Amino acid sequence: MRFATQPQPQRSQPRLARHAALTFASLVAANLVIQAPQRVGAQTEPANEVNVELIMDSSGSMGAATNTGEPRIDAAKRVLNQVIDAIPTDRPELNVGFRVFGHKGNNTESGRPESCQSSDLTVPVAGVDPPALRAQVANYTPVGWTPIGLSLERAAADFPAASDTVTNSIILVTDGLETCDADPCAIATQLKESAAGITIYVVGLGLDAEELRITSCIAENTGGEIVGAQNADELSVALFTFLEELEVVVTTGFLEIESIGGLYPHATLTCDDEPATDSNPDGGEPFTYTFTAETNKVEAPVGVCDLEWTNPSGDETAIKVNIEAERTTFVRGSLLKFPQGAGEIYVLKAQDGTVIWQDQIEQGDWVWVLPGIYTCDLLELVGDPILLSFSVQTLPGSATQVEIFTAP
Repeated sequence: MRFATQPQPQRSQPRLARHAALTFASLVAANLVIQAPQRVGAQTEPANEVNVELIMDSSGSMGAATNTGEPRIDAAKRVLNQVIDAIPTDRPELNVGFRVFGHKGNNTESGRPESCQSSDLTVPVAGVDPPALRAQVANYTPVGWTPIGLSLERAAADFPAASDTVTNSIILVTDGLETCDADPCAIATQLKESAAGITIYVVGLGLDAEELRITSCIAENTGGEIVGAQNADELSVALFTFLEELEVVVTTGFLEIESIGGLYPHATLTCDDEPATDSNPDGGEPFTYTFTAETNKVEAPVGVCDLEWTNPSGDETAIKVNIEAERTTFVRGSLLKFPQGAGEIYVLKAQDGTVIWQDQIEQGDWVWVLPGIYTCDLLELVGDPILLSFSVQTLPGSATQVEIFTAP
């Protein structure tokens, strides 16, 4: 059994010989390289001017925990920095701003009047300024109440007039309902009907199904979308999905498994579920792809995914791979070529104990493995075998041949 995409040579006949000596090449150290991202191509620039404002909730409830135990504010900060890193800075037609609300006063009744009047544009919708955006994310702390309506109302002045070549959008992240007596749904309608023609996309962080239903009119009244997110991973998927729809970022990358002489495992890649949406509250199916003999490269959604394959022994090898936007994640491999045996059964193991091979080995047998150190032992001592055991370190991108020498 081998990983192969081409016809295999016939097994050589066992050569019976008495064991005399065993040597194998001394190999230099090699690091296990699972990912080596590289640029694969620039995003096609849209003809239209794209203006996007991120509006973030800074109410006191952002200090509550997500379903993974991480504070919502920490999850939001981490994901926002990922978003900032992904936004291209070389597109003159792209403008991204940052507005925060509920960041003054406090979440007590005495602090409510000040908090309900707190909504500030801290980074204007003019170009892309990563340092300024990161600085605002660093200052972003859970404090007060939730003046969503006020924020939308003030955001109307942040955009130019819409036209056939100018699109204006808001991405609103909130973990609660309006608590400052405004009507954000009516204000959202006014924004869409204004000269700015703003479309609103909403992420409900930690909202339950009823809260999402109540909040959904903000997006629906402008032709936008709403999704729910219960943790950082789901928030990341939601934000990147919206940003891709707005042609701000690309939310897919590529995974390539190294092919050596046309050989590579026909592994299965599984990525996280698609986010829940208003029209699909249960979310989508996970992205799954199984490599075939025809290709060792696939386009996949951004994020941490699972890559698994079955070794010739029947044991599974599983690794994590990080898919980055517009980049290729490269899974390095190596080819281990066995020495000639005499029909005995050997067990080849990785350092973590995974059994890669459990079968006879003959000259001409090989297996695709991750670069690393492997041990091969005779399964059961019977008679006078040629080979008892060996250890070998395989190099990335190359074939490692184990040789033995016997005497009459």
